[in-house]
Amino acid sequence: MLHFSKISTQGKDFNLIASGALAFKIHNKILKDEAFQRGSKIQRNMLLGSAPARALNQDRRNVFYVIISDLDKMNIESLCSMIRQERAKGSYAVCQVIPLYYNEPSFKALKTLRQNFDEVIELNKFNLGNSKALMSAEQQQCLITDYSLSMARIMYHVCVKDFAPFNSEQTGQLAYAS
Repeated sequence: MLHFSKISTQGKDFNLIASGALAFKIHNKILKDEAFQRGSKIQRNMLLGSAPARALNQDRRNVFYVIISDLDKMNIESLCSMIRQERAKGSYAVCQVIPLYYNEPSFKALKTLRQNFDEVIELNKFNLGNSKALMSAEQQQCLITDYSLSMARIMYHVCVKDFAPFNSEQTGQLAYAS
């Protein structure tokens, strides 16, 4: 099941998609964070087939942040189809994968994700300090959740900034507003 949320602010949309139990917990934590609540309108939907229950804005580029856990249990074809169509319109899409198993279906799914997203970040065992892996699954989940929340904040703040090109009259060069 894919959970889809659109956070709109300053005329820009930040789209958050989650699939899997851990991803859904992270999705909810992101939406409850005050960085996403100030001056924003949040719409929560489900992805039906290859499109959100409510249509995306057809006339503008969108930013997508997708978090997937339980990769083995998910059919990612419809998600990748939607992302492929959005990227053709100039949208930007990042996928964060929290793999539970390493097997043939997971490897095929990761290959498909890499072909359809701008960036695919694969999170697995985290190391701290002197390269000792965290032992507790709960500690790993906390670290993954904090990392995901930080990544979502960064993407959201970059998304709402206006990077539209304009001509600089003083230098005669193309510049970007930030």
